[in-house]
Amino acid sequence: MASAGDVRKFALAHPGVEEIAHWGRPAYRTKKRIFAVMRPAEKRVYLHLPEERKDFLFAAAPDVFIPEKWGKSTSLLVHLPAIAAAELRGLIAEAWQSATPPPGKKRHAK
Repeated sequence: MASAGDVRKFALAHPGVEEIAHWGRPAYRTKKRIFAVMRPAEKRVYLHLPEERKDFLFAAAPDVFIPEKWGKSTSLLVHLPAIAAAELRGLIAEAWQSATPPPGKKRHAK
């Protein structure tokens, strides 16, 4: 069983991550985008993952991975009491990776 403390610990373990308030909720972001938002009252965390990954997770474990419509897209919520901390760590790493800007090109001096 994972917890909000696990979300914070796993998210902040990645380089370039900062914790911010997003609509009054703890959120974790890179320079590019927010990749995780806690919903403490619901014991859930939103994770930004690619569409094909979300579809796989929804089908694999509907009691753990909850779809939520947000505009034209579907967001992924993870029910923390139903997931192991080790699995959550891997998903947060995936979300961080998808929100990390690619390394910039270095300019050569002329």
